[in-house]
Amino acid sequence: MSDIAFEQRRHRIEHTLREQVVLTPAWRRFLSVPLLRDGWHVLIERENSRSDRFDAYAVGPGGVFALVLTDVVPAAADLRRIRWRAEETFANLTAGRKRYVPHMIEILLLMAQAPPTPAEARYIAVDPATIAKRLFAEATLSKQHARQIAMTVAERNSWFTLLSAEPVATETVTGEGLFDTATLRANERARALRRPFREWMIYLDPDQLDLVYRNYSGPARISGPAGTGKTVVALHRMARLSKQGGGRQLFTSFVRTLPTYHESGFRRLAPHAGERVEFLGLHAWTTQFLRNRDIGCRLRTGDNAFYHAWRTARTHLEPIEPNPSYWKDELHRVIKGQGIDDPEIYLKIDRVGRNRLRLDRSRRELVWNHLYLPYQAALQDLDIVDFNDVIDLAVEELRAAPLDDPYDLVVVDEVQDFTLMELKLVHQIAGGTSTAPLLLVGDGQQQVYPGGWRLSDAGIPIVGRGAVLRTNYRNRAAVHDYAKRVDATNRVDDLDGGPGFLLRDSEVVLPGGTVVTRTFSRSRAEVEVIEALTAFGGTDAAVVTDTNRQAERVLAALHRRKVAAISLAQYDGTQHDAVKVGTVHRAKGMDFAAVFHLTDAPTAPIDRLRGSERDRAELAARQTMVALTRARDHIWIGFLRD
Repeated sequence: MSDIAFEQRRHRIEHTLREQVVLTPAWRRFLSVPLLRDGWHVLIERENSRSDRFDAYAVGPGGVFALVLTDVVPAAADLRRIRWRAEETFANLTAGRKRYVPHMIEILLLMAQAPPTPAEARYIAVDPATIAKRLFAEATLSKQHARQIAMTVAERNSWFTLLSAEPVATETVTGEGLFDTATLRANERARALRRPFREWMIYLDPDQLDLVYRNYSGPARISGPAGTGKTVVALHRMARLSKQGGGRQLFTSFVRTLPTYHESGFRRLAPHAGERVEFLGLHAWTTQFLRNRDIGCRLRTGDNAFYHAWRTARTHLEPIEPNPSYWKDELHRVIKGQGIDDPEIYLKIDRVGRNRLRLDRSRRELVWNHLYLPYQAALQDLDIVDFNDVIDLAVEELRAAPLDDPYDLVVVDEVQDFTLMELKLVHQIAGGTSTAPLLLVGDGQQQVYPGGWRLSDAGIPIVGRGAVLRTNYRNRAAVHDYAKRVDATNRVDDLDGGPGFLLRDSEVVLPGGTVVTRTFSRSRAEVEVIEALTAFGGTDAAVVTDTNRQAERVLAALHRRKVAAISLAQYDGTQHDAVKVGTVHRAKGMDFAAVFHLTDAPTAPIDRLRGSERDRAELAARQTMVALTRARDHIWIGFLRD
């Protein structure tokens, strides 16, 4: 803008603000800041209907701000009333098939000299010298969206006066909302799709927003296929609770790196939540908890103890299944994962997710006597415990002495990969009662670890507090169409014990996308994937492998080529330009513009396999589906042959 044009705008804004009789000089000084910047609008009440203050809002590319002119920081109760009034004012604003998220409004205290804003405050204090820095810090709305939001609020609330940085032509807001089909320009939509975080930070599907605001009287579960926004809903629930003055919250997951990845997104939703909201893997939380309770133990993986036990067990178990990994999973995911220390219980249980290989009573006795008991004895001889033992210790300790400072909300992401005892532990962390504030987020079809459970086995009542999301907002049509053909059998009860809602049944809203498949020898894996990455040429890409060894080889090859690359074990959701590399176990719960997946070529259709081969093939199919559905726009699958 030229100096002349700027001066003309400044004079026009000053004149317009002087015409508003409710505005004091201080108000005019603050409101002139957004109005001098392109794309900004101000809403003010026509009359001061309350003795304490009147409503005013700034709406622009930086978001929506409730403005409060004050000499002192309002009391907590007053701040809650201000937020309630603001969220009510901006509720039910639709954009196509999505709605604006009201709790994303920030409360801005306009003060002559702003004190430092505490880390966990529910407001932001600014003064004339700092207001611009806060308003214009980050663009979260397009100018078109900001204009339509401001116009819609002004039209449906006749007591507001709308002031804009530049003259706005009168537009009719249809009953369908801010942006009906006619007003959604293709280029605007395309830009939004290139900014996925910005999109879900501000707008949610009505079904998603309903779950954000729904009140639960006890444990609840949100399920649905990949890409339906389950974790997005959970993060928004946490942000809303934080902004409304809630207490401590915990976001946890079986995968160590996933909480860190989602924390970067949450901190943008609720930047002032501070230490009241924790993002920590369950293993880290548990060891920290026991350490704080002065419960000492020598935690190890248990690998040495297992192989010591396997030396004697293999004679009995190899004829049934020769792969020791199968029996290691039986030990950790079925027996110890379910907290079983009585052989009679093991002889009777339903081995959920492991029933393709039938273990009758005599076979289970072999497992118990020749694997489990020697393994436990080896742990004792080595004076160590494995992580299943640590989980058991934490459950017992919490039952005996609950947390002194309980959580207001515990969110468990990717819950389908927990063992039964881990599920019981998070219930205890949340209080362990029928009214515990526990939110379970997951999808049985995306289970990437062996075994399974039923919620009823964990004693967690969710009847009437379950919801299923059915619309896929992540994967473009071509990506979804290919991924849904993967046979990934649902092994975890969803909601109240019914069958899971599958990926192939979800509705897709994003058109386009590309899929490339290649088959080549295992020795060419690194060469082929680097050539594919080079041909792709875009950013925000990930190479997802089946094994750690393959991931290490790809990462080393990229570094030799001087290609910026990072292991998914170190990825926190912010390093978009580097190629991310890791296994499907590390990639789950994340999303990328493009995914390059290296996996073994299938040797036979799943329905032709039997026993443990069928179990392994079904697990591999679920892992493949998880890998492919991490992609938004493009998938490349490299099938490896020996």
